Amino acid sequence: MVEGASGFGTPVALGAPMLVSQGHPAFESVVVLLIMNTYATVWGAVGTPIWFGFGSLPQVSEDEYLDISRKAAVAMGVSAYISLPLVLTILVPFKAVRKNIVFIIASLTTCLGPSIGIAFVSYEFPSLLGGMIGCAGTAFLIKCKFGLHDFEHDDNGGRNLEDIGSVSENSLVRKYQKSASSLSDVPESGAELTSTRNNKTAKQMGIPETNGEDEEVYLTSDDSDQKEEVRQNTGTAGVVDAGAASMNTDSLHDTLEHHLGPRKSYADGYIKETIIRTSPIWLVVLILIVTRLEQIGLKKFLTKVTPNFTIHFGTYGTFRLSASLVFQLRDILTFPGISWKYELLYVPFLIPFVLVSLLNMYMYRKDLAHGPAHVARTVADRLKNPAIALLGALVLVQLVIRVGAEAPATILGTVVSDWFQEAFVIISPLLGVLGSFFSGSTTVSNLTFGSIQLIAAESIGTSVTTMLALQAVGASAGNGVCLNNIIAACAVVGLNVGEGKILLQTYKFVFLSTTIATIVMLAFYFRFG
Repeated sequence: MVEGASGFGTPVALGAPMLVSQGHPAFESVVVLLIMNTYATVWGAVGTPIWFGFGSLPQVSEDEYLDISRKAAVAMGVSAYISLPLVLTILVPFKAVRKNIVFIIASLTTCLGPSIGIAFVSYEFPSLLGGMIGCAGTAFLIKCKFGLHDFEHDDNGGRNLEDIGSVSENSLVRKYQKSASSLSDVPESGAELTSTRNNKTAKQMGIPETNGEDEEVYLTSDDSDQKEEVRQNTGTAGVVDAGAASMNTDSLHDTLEHHLGPRKSYADGYIKETIIRTSPIWLVVLILIVTRLEQIGLKKFLTKVTPNFTIHFGTYGTFRLSASLVFQLRDILTFPGISWKYELLYVPFLIPFVLVSLLNMYMYRKDLAHGPAHVARTVADRLKNPAIALLGALVLVQLVIRVGAEAPATILGTVVSDWFQEAFVIISPLLGVLGSFFSGSTTVSNLTFGSIQLIAAESIGTSVTTMLALQAVGASAGNGVCLNNIIAACAVVGLNVGEGKILLQTYKFVFLSTTIATIVMLAFYFRFG
């Protein structure tokens, strides 16, 4: 769902801290998120890898984009059903996966089923809508305990529960740690606590007031020195010092409920609150659907290219701006066929993302930790590296595909396909993986190698859309070995390991995914001769 809305490795950066906060090790969490994200990036942010990534190929029509989406969905779906249960064994024991396989398959189906179905009618929404339906479907399965079975395991892997949930500086556990460490009065008696905290802090955090040696702690409110009185109580058993020892799971849950409050009942406006709080997601989806369905009729107004006025820049080209704010620069540097177009109101930018973001910032302006200017700077900083990579890729693409028969893409596609003949299919997804590896983007990979794949398909006499679908699948899988995503994920969870260690874990699943996808394509879609 997050990939379908934003792309650029955001799912890994958001998902890894979530897994860590649930008690999973940081290294394994990053590996699992990198692999799982490879099954959504075929469509990327509202179909960008398909409609923009292959947009430089004028031979590819709108219907062929849809054909690419369908074929890629089937290949990735089969791969996901085979691979993802194995991926889960990185985080949990194999016996747990085997015991809960019915739930796992059902959960996958709630996401993959809608994604594959939507891919047959749209190349923009499979990730976004499929992810949303999958989240709701899996939540329902968990609520019903469908196929779920308990198994013996160590809930936290021996980790101190105070470390769990402390990824963010704003986490509740981190706030508790800061509050506890700010109190400086420490009793010297061996029978007393080794650390102190005031009565208010203890009650807010819901932590048992104990000292670890069958001693019950009674807190007094003394604003002058915030000291704790300790009384011996030999009848009390199994107590732990909350200031120095680990928080238990019940205490953590009590803490969360204290700060967030108990769940509202339906009579107290639970449904209304849920709808409003989730509006950034469903509003984006709703606006995207409304602006893209041909039957509604808004699309033709948002993409109208009839120029409102024209400016001639001599040999630099001709600039046009339509009433629908469609920017065009035609005959760039007097080279025929080289043109640029940007549909400001149709491309997912101002509508819906900026519009929905501004609306939500206004609705929750009192709750904002930072102002709109800080948000804009953060977004600009995150887009800096992808924008540089994308700009370089666009320049490279234009150099690769131009000059007809003498273009590098034509030469590479023709020569390499002549060498390999039908066996070119085997290296096709690997080109996609390579593109994502060095660029960090499925879109950029498709931009870079799409023309080579198209020419190779024509040279060996097979389906162009099937070859491009295999390119898209490979580019999607390549996000699992993308250095940009690995570095970003490690940074947000504070994991200090070499990228090579993570690559050694992810490349096996990337290779497995592309192999399965290639077999599916060969079995159902490729025809030679």
